[in-house]
Amino acid sequence: MNLEKRDIIIKEIQYWRKSRLLPEQYCDFLTNLYDDEDANKDNNPISLRNLQQGSIKIWLFSFGIISLIFLISLYFSVFPWPLQLATALSVLIICYGYSAVYEDRNNVISLILAGLGSVLTLGFGLWLIDLHDLDPQLWRPILIGCCGLLWCILGFLLRIGLLQYCGFAFWALLYAGFFGGRSPEASIFELEFLWLPLCVLMVWLSWLLHHKVRGVASVYFAVGVSLWIMPELDALLLRQDYPQWISLMLILKIAAGLALLFGFRKKWITWVAT
Repeated sequence: MNLEKRDIIIKEIQYWRKSRLLPEQYCDFLTNLYDDEDANKDNNPISLRNLQQGSIKIWLFSFGIISLIFLISLYFSVFPWPLQLATALSVLIICYGYSAVYEDRNNVISLILAGLGSVLTLGFGLWLIDLHDLDPQLWRPILIGCCGLLWCILGFLLRIGLLQYCGFAFWALLYAGFFGGRSPEASIFELEFLWLPLCVLMVWLSWLLHHKVRGVASVYFAVGVSLWIMPELDALLLRQDYPQWISLMLILKIAAGLALLFGFRKKWITWVAT
């Protein structure tokens, strides 16, 4: 019997003798005592406390995982391309799979694994494009589109709003790059027509789905609010030879957007918080 259990039993006996509880009351006391003990347990398997009390199997498993990561990093470039692709997919499946497993058990670990999987998705993709001398003008947009689609789906399934938002952001980047190549000399009015309908569409979808689909209203609304200033950001960051008054227009649109959010706060907060 370890010291912690012995101290708990002594505590139970002393409390029972002093208080002279009835059997029913004593059972309630034991229930509350063990509930408090379970609440104080650290459910994080990588905490210092659990590592201190862990068995040799945990340390060997950790050593194996770290060694595997270093081996993949050092020898990934010499693998044949089917093995490179299989290795990348295996790592991503492990990260996202365990993120789904820990979704209800430990939300912090779930978010860390999902973030790690997302970074590795983009990193492995860029690494493979560079290793095999693929045309970046073709394969980088394909990678951006695939990452955006994957993150939108996984963000919805795992209920991670930030991941879903990043997926929409990558799709917006792909959208901007496509029309930037098709019409590099577009005027600011054409850019407004290019982005503002999408802004209205996302806000409308946020209102439409807030009672029907859980967890998407806030993401769609955030995407819609971001698209409100995308015409000016598109002109300033992705295009050239635009006048300086675009910066002033961006500030005015931010002020107008904040005014709209403040004026309709009782409406949009209701469906975003649902």
